[in-house]
Amino acid sequence: MPQLFVCHASEDKAAFVRPLAHALKAHGLQVWYDEFSLKPGDSLRRSIDRGLAQCTAGIVILSPSFFAKEWPQRELDALFAAEVAGRSQIVPVWFQIDFAAVASVSPLLADRLAIRSELGINSVASKIAEQFAIPAKYSSSQLAEMVDSGQHLDLYAGEAFYAGCQYRFLKLNAFKEAYCALLDEATSGLTEEQLEDFPSELDRRLDEERERLRQRYDIPREVYLTMDEPVREHHLGSYRDAIGEWSSGTLSREESLRLVRDLDLEELDEYYILLDVPNFAISREQWPLLERYGPDT
Repeated sequence: MPQLFVCHASEDKAAFVRPLAHALKAHGLQVWYDEFSLKPGDSLRRSIDRGLAQCTAGIVILSPSFFAKEWPQRELDALFAAEVAGRSQIVPVWFQIDFAAVASVSPLLADRLAIRSELGINSVASKIAEQFAIPAKYSSSQLAEMVDSGQHLDLYAGEAFYAGCQYRFLKLNAFKEAYCALLDEATSGLTEEQLEDFPSELDRRLDEERERLRQRYDIPREVYLTMDEPVREHHLGSYRDAIGEWSSGTLSREESLRLVRDLDLEELDEYYILLDVPNFAISREQWPLLERYGPDT
């Protein structure tokens, strides 16, 4: 499953990086971006280490601000190392910069085919998504049948549907809670220097634990699955209520959109929870079908 790490300077967030990250997620891609992946109290360095270790590609936003700062270039160094090791690849995007400026700082980067921001956010996101196409697990007719099965249910079928939605929500949250506890325990004795150069053996062990937990909670591989902080107990009730109203068809369109957005911000696979259709089981071409019948209708 491709996971993209967005490497950027903070000065470029508002004008370009933030809308690009949202556009990439709209293409069904799994994106590590600090505003998606960091929660209050998180260790910035530890979270970035996880993102870099697990990504299959680095989307590097090259700009004057990028080359003026040390931190994003250190992230780029890590992405280069992962590329040399065959674990990742780098996709450069030029933002408010030209060939001469890139070449004056990094001839290696200037020599790579880059995507130019002048194309527009949506075009840039589409060009990136084309490189990481997700094969469809279901045909469009199968997908429509799966989604339609959750519409216009009678009393007992509706109760079963609600129980399924709640169960999927809770098991995704349980996975995140268990993994975060393991991660905190595994890294509690490490120094800042050790976290910066994350031990490869520990990284492998955490990957094994992640897979064990995925199997323990019976989560399909096609589910959008992250290791960020779970929804805490004092917020569980509001989510259960909203999911119950949505599954019974009594949630308004505006409230449905808010529920989808909130689940997305919590880094939970909203379509898996609400429709039992994992995010990565569908291709981008099928998304209009899903959106037509999905939770925002």
